[in-house]
Amino acid sequence: MSVATPQAPKKSPLDTAANIAIILVCAIAAVVLVRNQFFPARPAGAPPQIEKGEQFAALKGAVPAGATRALVVAVSPTCHFCNDSLPFYKQLVDERNSKGSGVKFIAAVPSEDSKAPETEKFTNAGVTPDNVVHLDFSSIKVPGTPTLLLVDNNGKVLNVWVGKLDEGGEKEVLKVL
Repeated sequence: MSVATPQAPKKSPLDTAANIAIILVCAIAAVVLVRNQFFPARPAGAPPQIEKGEQFAALKGAVPAGATRALVVAVSPTCHFCNDSLPFYKQLVDERNSKGSGVKFIAAVPSEDSKAPETEKFTNAGVTPDNVVHLDFSSIKVPGTPTLLLVDNNGKVLNVWVGKLDEGGEKEVLKVL
């Protein structure tokens, strides 16, 4: 008596093509996932990023004579994150004053904002900047407000913080004073 062994059904060329297509789609998805995870690209139209070591002529004049470093805080009167950050800016100035730090506090406002209501907001919040400058934010690559730039007296960027900072970011900025 012989026992019949079941045989696998024969695959059609369509089945083979479908399997190859699935494998290719999985391979492409894996490549895209790895590329996006480890090599993220800036979206088209995204503002340029400020790099440490970049030098901006517009900031050279913003640092008061005799100062070696300044914290430039780019703010806008329409930015609610800037308003929310005012207590932190007061803390920065107070900390700087108590330490006797030579880091100057510079408020940078958009050049089109000639009346500088931001200066009044600083004053009302108890924040007294060492200098207020009107700048075209695109000339210093500010991607949004608030942006904090630690610069030397030649306008060279030593560090950058963008946006309303969390507690860790605030502590990092306080350490540079």
